Amino acid sequence: MHKPGFFWLLATCCLVPLAPANAQTPQPEDIEVHAARPVTVQSYQAVARVFRRFNALPEQDRANLSLHVLGRLQPDDAPLKASGLHLQTKNGPIPLFNADNDELTVPLTKALWEENPPLMANLTSGAFIGFTFQIAVAPPQPDQFTDAEARHWLRQLNNCMEDVVGVIVAFMLPDAHRLIVSVAPHSRLEAFRNDQTQVLLDNQSDAPQEFVFRPQDYPRDTLFRSTKAFSKILVKIPLDPHASMKRKS
Repeated sequence: MHKPGFFWLLATCCLVPLAPANAQTPQPEDIEVHAARPVTVQSYQAVARVFRRFNALPEQDRANLSLHVLGRLQPDDAPLKASGLHLQTKNGPIPLFNADNDELTVPLTKALWEENPPLMANLTSGAFIGFTFQIAVAPPQPDQFTDAEARHWLRQLNNCMEDVVGVIVAFMLPDAHRLIVSVAPHSRLEAFRNDQTQVLLDNQSDAPQEFVFRPQDYPRDTLFRSTKAFSKILVKIPLDPHASMKRKS
């Protein structure tokens, strides 16, 4: 008869440890498992509707403006990709995170809208995904913009608010009146007028720095410029809107 091979015996010994003859029968233990597992957190249509609504705003109100949703895995404040957020479609999973940042990336297609697949994420019992909303600006030139352009962007956001929540509600909310300029590393943000330059922020660090200001506080012929292209320009949204996703299953 063929004898068992060495590798078979080794595997058996590893999988079934030998026990002393007088060993007591181990008692069952209660073990709590807190490992993250894929759970449903939302439906596709509920999330896609936000982007579709913004894209349906009048062109004159959203020209040069774009909606961005940033997410972090809470309560550990981990990157969005740590949640494994994805669409579980009939053709397979579609990741909804950008590996390089915390931005939510939602494909907007008719097929996905009709299928309405669930959004899944790897969440422990107490975990959730927190989202913040941003309105980014694409200036005609990457390293400068005028005061008139800045005021126009603020008016656009006010008009978008009226389109979304209604004129009466928008009237009760504080106006969007601040810009958030992300100044690139080792560059300066300056206000230039009448051949005079005022340094608003001198970023000597290796990371972008934000400068928040009211364009209304400067003369209308002011030119805001940077020695390097801006990392990002945002219009501050009133009331700091945010949302969260928790397990639904």
